[in-house]
Amino acid sequence: MTHVGETSVPTTTGPLAAHLEHSSIVLEHLVTHGPATRSELATATGLGRGAIAGLTSRLIEAGILRAAEHDPTGDGRATPLSLSAADHVLVTTLIRPDEAVATIASLSGVELSRFAVPVAGEDADSAPEGDGAPSVPASVRVLDAVSIALGRALAQAERSGHPIADVTVLVDGAVAGTPPVVVTDARLGAEPVDVLGELRARMPALTEVEPALLLPLALQPAALAAAVAERGLLPGVDDVLYIAGDTGVAAAAIVGGVPLHGAHGLAATFGHLPVMQGGVRCECGQHGCLATVAAPEVVLERAGLDAFADVHGHGAALEELVARVAAAEDRARWSWLDAALWIGRALQVVVPAIDPAVVVVGGYWSQLISDIDTAYRSNRPTIGGGVLASIPPIAAGRVGTDAALVGARRRARERLVAEPLLLAG
Repeated sequence: MTHVGETSVPTTTGPLAAHLEHSSIVLEHLVTHGPATRSELATATGLGRGAIAGLTSRLIEAGILRAAEHDPTGDGRATPLSLSAADHVLVTTLIRPDEAVATIASLSGVELSRFAVPVAGEDADSAPEGDGAPSVPASVRVLDAVSIALGRALAQAERSGHPIADVTVLVDGAVAGTPPVVVTDARLGAEPVDVLGELRARMPALTEVEPALLLPLALQPAALAAAVAERGLLPGVDDVLYIAGDTGVAAAAIVGGVPLHGAHGLAATFGHLPVMQGGVRCECGQHGCLATVAAPEVVLERAGLDAFADVHGHGAALEELVARVAAAEDRARWSWLDAALWIGRALQVVVPAIDPAVVVVGGYWSQLISDIDTAYRSNRPTIGGGVLASIPPIAAGRVGTDAALVGARRRARERLVAEPLLLAG
């Protein structure tokens, strides 16, 4: 099944189909750990030596694996096997509060290069009249920065001789439709934006690279990629709700181990829950959305840090906010506690609906997590001896600021491993 905002890849058929599960285990090991002999694969995967021998022979015949030319034993037992596509790399781009970042990573997820491009200035719509400077919408400045960072990554991959397996573009908003577009994005606006189409128009290099990719060019919500990365550090946990508020109010859910997209790609659109009756009108058209009371620019303005953000940048302003809250500075504390109240209220609505095993909080919210937890538990059920009041735990993210990048690489690797023929390179 193809989810909204994703593109299907070919389904493996023929002789490999019956051995797909075992193939995935072997390929996952080779992707993660590099070349290995048949004996090492048998030990690492728990599959029998006979099964490994037959399986690797078929994978070599299909062009998915290749054997080293040197064989000291003459019977293949000590010959290292590697992926035919082992030299391919993953290119991932992410929009941060003040910059666009593009990275190159190996199939195992090890980062090889990183390129960061600042998003130019504040929106020129606020420039004084008569200064002669044309107005440049924020969305255009963001897409320009993304195209520059991505272009540098593509050029570096070409210079280093690494074919590209996957290019993933991460956005703050929801991804919906076919072809996929981003909607309700804090940086790109509430209206749909064809981000991939815009990048193709700006970047001839992307249209040249795209036909050779092992996976289709992907547009994914950054929150969902971060949720995938955080779940990777929670063994045995299949149901996770992830929330963060650095560039907007974002959320993603994993249910039964599978990302929850919804029928239209709008599942877990956390920032546009209308939590405040009679609240101000949101740019999405609703009144009282969580974004109108908890978005970072709202919290910074109420804390008196909007001018600080103009001078030092959005990210630095959020760090200053956390520091002032920790120091019990009245205005910052009041601004944050008001936002935390509504974040907790939104969780009171969402958590019973999807019943996650854990709520993971990312970004600057993770440093103020106790206030979110307190707000959430202020209106929990008292039935069942109060047991429900402690469900679920609310935990700070552990992967860090690169969670979305890590998760996107993991998703690309999982798609490659699930479709072994793609790895024939």
